[in-house]
Parts: sequence; structure tokens; C-alpha cells
Amino acid sequence: MNPIVPDNLADPSVVMFDDTFYMYATIDIDHDLKEMGPPVVWKSTDFVNWNFEGTIIPQINWNEPHTYTDKEGKERTGYFRYWAPGKPLKKDGKYYIFPTIVKPDDSMGTYVMVSDEPGGPFDFATGSGLYFNEDPEDETQPLIPDIDGEPFVDDNGEVYIFWRRRKAAKLSHDLLSLDGEIINIPTEYGGYSEGPVMFKRDSLYYYIYTLSGHANYCNGYMISREGPLGPFETPKGESVFIYSNSESGVWGPGHGNVFRMPGTEDYYFLYLEYGEGGTTRQIFANKLNFNEDGTIKPVMPDFKGVGYLGEKDIEGTLISDLNVSASSYRSSKIVEASVVENPNNHDNIKAAREQAEKRARTFSYQPELVLDNSNYTRWYAREDGQNPMVTFDLKEAKMIDRCEMFFVLPAFGHSWILEKSMNGTDWVKCDRQENITVKSPHIGGDIGEARFLRLKITDGEPGLWEFKIYGK
Repeated sequence: MNPIVPDNLADPSVVMFDDTFYMYATIDIDHDLKEMGPPVVWKSTDFVNWNFEGTIIPQINWNEPHTYTDKEGKERTGYFRYWAPGKPLKKDGKYYIFPTIVKPDDSMGTYVMVSDEPGGPFDFATGSGLYFNEDPEDETQPLIPDIDGEPFVDDNGEVYIFWRRRKAAKLSHDLLSLDGEIINIPTEYGGYSEGPVMFKRDSLYYYIYTLSGHANYCNGYMISREGPLGPFETPKGESVFIYSNSESGVWGPGHGNVFRMPGTEDYYFLYLEYGEGGTTRQIFANKLNFNEDGTIKPVMPDFKGVGYLGEKDIEGTLISDLNVSASSYRSSKIVEASVVENPNNHDNIKAAREQAEKRARTFSYQPELVLDNSNYTRWYAREDGQNPMVTFDLKEAKMIDRCEMFFVLPAFGHSWILEKSMNGTDWVKCDRQENITVKSPHIGGDIGEARFLRLKITDGEPGLWEFKIYGK
């Protein structure tokens, strides 16, 4: 189902190591692009049930404000930010990622980071790390002084990297520097482009590039019959293969990546969706299908997604017949945007935007949304609400094994108290998380028999994507 993860994420990359899927992404916190969440890696063995624990680059305080004086002499405040980590590579027993890191003054680059485990933690492969308002001689330097570095390994083991504005180059064997000239990849549509992807299927190389942005984000592609650096040609048919789908309600399928299920010929495209606008994006996935000549069939993005890609990894029986109430919830929000139906029907992307139709969708935050089995909806307490909590009525006493709590903004951590009751009046504490802990989901156990459950959020963002109760 889409979104595939209960969190606000963008710029996804998914890879499978051994029997586990790993998802790397930008962490949105609805602060535009000026401040992002601490980087984490989500894991799954079935592609439906995902979890993470802890941050993967703890040596940087991502949400510490830094003051500086800009070129005009004005005092500013900024943050370190982690964007678009690109698909990780395994080499000589080590795992490499290529994230964009932005400094508080907006200087940015693609860096090489390495770990002994695909889930991190990751360290800079060269230098002593990144600094601000300091100038050490051994500070880590970027591999590329730009954003959205995306690596690709060819069949012969040679590695290449692609980045914003249609740039590409070969990488050195140690992955630490460029090896050869930087090329510019020609594409059918011009204009600003980011989020590149390179993959190979049979004898064809596919270069994916983004167009437009926001609610009109979309992805086009070119093909090469010779190699990852071209020459490239425009494919037959629709070269913009994924774009907004007003019928399903998916807006702005943007910066994404291609995942091939190991041992199969099944390919999937993972991408960000517009969400509520700004940096409230989420990750969707749909299958990539191909014509006999190798061209990509248009993808109609939807909320159905791809479902399980592994054996279902969940224990116990989900209790679904219950009622829920909350201490408070936020008012609904109407989001409007001009949405292009099909950019392939226009001479250029600018013309498509100018003729786009205005559309609207409504986001609600009532407590019952934590029970709808959807990662797209959530309960959110009012901004001025006190002592946020949700209460569940199971309608009759039942034996409960555990609860799984998928909090909003989980990368910042939460603490909580879980209580139970037989009558809704007398409450007994059955579990708690005393210290703020960065993970998702949080799990409450040792519950036993109860008719009512009550979750009190003592610290962290007062909201839940989902709350799942499993019986014995």
C-alpha cells in the first residue's frame, strides 16, 4: 500500500542486503528545506512492515541552530541538513552512501560515507568530518560540490555517479573521487532537473531525470545502447513515464529511485508524493513495466502500491473492532494546487503548468485515522492541546499481547505512558517509555487483559500515524 512508510520522507532509495530491505531518504519535518530531521534507515523483511531505531549519522547535531553573517553583513541562523542519500553500495565488506549534506549557510555537496553495516552508523570516508564557523585543515571535502549524487555499478564493476542538472562522471575504484571528465546528459525536455537515476535492464541503460516540481513533479527518461555515459536517445512513446494522476489523487510523483527485486525481473519505482505541500512528502512505490522494445510503460501512480515483496513479517492477531477518542485533534486542512494531467501532451513543461487545472484535497486529523491501516493519514493533537492522549475501547475485555505505536516525526523521539482499564474509570499503568527514544514503531508489552487502553504522550510530537493492538 502507499505510502509504504508511516513518516514524512522524500528522495527514497531502497536496496536489499541479505533478506532485509533498507530505505534511505530525506527526513521531512514541515520546515521547508531550511531544517530537516536526523537521518535514519528504515528496515523491512516484507516491504510492508517497516521499522528503524536510532540515527545513522550521530556525529552531527542536525537540529542545532548555528548563527553566521551572510555576504550582505546580515546575521542569519541555519542548520545542517541531510538530503537524498542515493542508493548505497557494498564494496570489500563495507557499505557506502552518498548523501547530500547542506551546511547552515546553504553551502552543499555530495559526500562519501561508510559503515560496517547497511543500517549504520556511517562515518565520513575521508577527513575528520564537517564543521561550521571553524576551519580545520582536515575537514572532509565533498565528492561533488552539488546535490543528489546517485551511484551506479555497471556489469563490469565500474562505478559511475550522476547528480543534479544532468551531470555524470565515472568514479575511482575506491569510490572517493571522480575519474575522468564530467559529462552533460542531453534530454528531450529541458529546464531544471534533479534526482537522477541510472539503471540497466537487459542491454539498455536508462537515465531517469526529474522535471518541474511540487504538485507537478514528474520523471522522464532517456536510453543508451552503449553505456551509462551515453550516447543517449529519446525513447519511443511517452518519455515522461510518471506524472500526477488526478483519478487516484496522487500529486507530484518526484525524486525517486529504481529497485529490482533480487533474483527476478521485477522492477519498482519509488518516489516522493506531494503530501500537504512544502516538506510533508511521503514515499510511494509502483511497479515498472516495459514494452517489448524495452521502453517503459507509463506508470499510473496510486495508493494501492506493490504490497508484500517478502513473507509477511507480523505476529499475532490484529484487533480491529474498537472505538477511539482523543484529548483533542486539529482542524481539517484544505490543500490546493494546479496539477498537470499529462506533460507528454504539451510541447514543454512550462506550457503544461500554464494550462494546469486547479485541484484541492482535504487532510483531516481525527483520532479514528490511527485505525484505518493507512500510512497516509494520522491523528494530530491541537497545537494548544494539553496532555495529549488517545483512548481505545475494545468493546469487551480481551487478552492483549502488545501495541505498536507509529508516532509523527519519529526521528526526534518520544516518551509515553500506556495504561489499561476494565471499566474506563480505574486505570493501571502497564508500560512506559521514560526517556525520549528514537525509533518506530514503539512497542508496549506486558498488557494482559483489558477492555480499555490509554496512551499518554509525555514528550515528542503529539500525533500518531497508526496504533495497532494485537491480541493473544
